Amino acid sequence: MAFRPTRYLIEGELDNTKLGVVTGWIRLAGLKGKIVLRLRGNFHRDIQGAKIWFKGNGKEDDADAVAYVGGFSLEQNGKVGDITAGLPPFDFSSRPYIEWYSEENGRVVIEPEKEQVEVVGQPVPLDKAIRVSVEEQAANLKEFMDGLVQDMEKRRRQSPSGGKGLPPVRGFVLMVGGKPEDK
Repeated sequence: MAFRPTRYLIEGELDNTKLGVVTGWIRLAGLKGKIVLRLRGNFHRDIQGAKIWFKGNGKEDDADAVAYVGGFSLEQNGKVGDITAGLPPFDFSSRPYIEWYSEENGRVVIEPEKEQVEVVGQPVPLDKAIRVSVEEQAANLKEFMDGLVQDMEKRRRQSPSGGKGLPPVRGFVLMVGGKPEDK
């Protein structure tokens, strides 16, 4: 599960020039004001240590936008997921991909086209770049999914029936390295 507002993306900028921190802003159709991001983590090695500017095809007057993005917080704090411009080396994807885990809205994914992303500045040389840990990314996803499970179980118990007749929500199966791990 993820919030995927790519259709409503107007423009944005993310900055990883201070390693370990990603800051920036994003404009989405349907929101008044910029979304401000303050995230812990790094871009993938193709753009680590640089900034990216990106744009989308979102239109300010899109009637569907408000319904989709209406509850989205203009403050986004949390952890970087996978952020890449889709350039060599392909640690994650050969396409641009912007993902983070927000304390306010959960997992967010934006997938602009290659021609909609511009790298600003010089990324860290590959021999100095910190490879994003697959295990850390799996742990981030697990933490997000655990939060979903807890929220679903809480809502089940708070339902008008008090959860009677509904099975308890206990977990999920996460595929790590092609092998299922019960969580």
